[in-house]
Amino acid sequence: MRNKAVVYDGSLSYSDMPAVVLNRGMVLVKNSMAYVGFQDEELLEGREPVILPRLLGSVCAGRVIEAPEHPYLTGKFIVTNPLVGGSRSVLDVDGCLSTYFQVDPKRVYGTYPAVEPVNLLEPYASHALELAGESEGNTLVLGCNVVGIMTAIALRDRGLEPYLLCEKCLAQTKRLGLRAFRNVGDLPLDLETLVVAEAAPSLWDLADRSPLRRLVVSGFSGTRSLRLGLSRELVVVYLDTVTPATGGEARRLAERALGLVKVFNVKSVEEAVGLLPPRGLGTILRVSGPGEKSQAGGGQGGAASPTRS
Repeated sequence: MRNKAVVYDGSLSYSDMPAVVLNRGMVLVKNSMAYVGFQDEELLEGREPVILPRLLGSVCAGRVIEAPEHPYLTGKFIVTNPLVGGSRSVLDVDGCLSTYFQVDPKRVYGTYPAVEPVNLLEPYASHALELAGESEGNTLVLGCNVVGIMTAIALRDRGLEPYLLCEKCLAQTKRLGLRAFRNVGDLPLDLETLVVAEAAPSLWDLADRSPLRRLVVSGFSGTRSLRLGLSRELVVVYLDTVTPATGGEARRLAERALGLVKVFNVKSVEEAVGLLPPRGLGTILRVSGPGEKSQAGGGQGGAASPTRS
């Protein structure tokens, strides 16, 4: 049972690979759908040094078909966690855009009776809610990837009117009625919190010109160490793991962002290559093999809130 995967080794390609040999402690998953987004873009655009080749696919959902040491997961649908202990899928570990993939149970975001595209955005929504919860006062979100935009939405829902600074996805932010800027000089000077969803050179300029008192850093940004040289005290909060939100709030936030993501049905992983690289806020690929329904789990509305594993 050979495995098909989308691999980046300096160019984007489809690869027919040997069958997955399950490592100790891991679980084997038959892929149902994959999200290819900003993490994959960073890999493809060479923004971070990585060892190639690397599998694409930031978040995946599928049915567990083998879990010798974790039998409670067998037969369940799972969604993978793209950020665990500062380790990012695609950039720090292989992604999951393959017919079958193995995953460490600690990288399982949640289990579901069925899955649908919105579930793949829930890990990012949970992280965005955490970032927003750590913000105080006038807040700027640095970066308009799916995490940055959902963080801004979550802040607005809490009665704040955040600013965003980004070079891409300005059209999406305007559709949502968010205040997005391309240049640091256009921002107000009274910023109190800076949320770093993406790393950018403007971070240092922002720290110097604004009376910031809180710096909230996402592990997705790859920003682990900063020399700001500030004379004032600065509270720094670093969130390096996506923790599932409770009460359905992440699901509701993910539903609002789903309209900005392209969703495609593909008959095989090989066909997915023609729909990459991703654009805008990313692409969700529903993968189905011969004899399978294109929508895992039997239809919209079939998924429940995740259960933490």
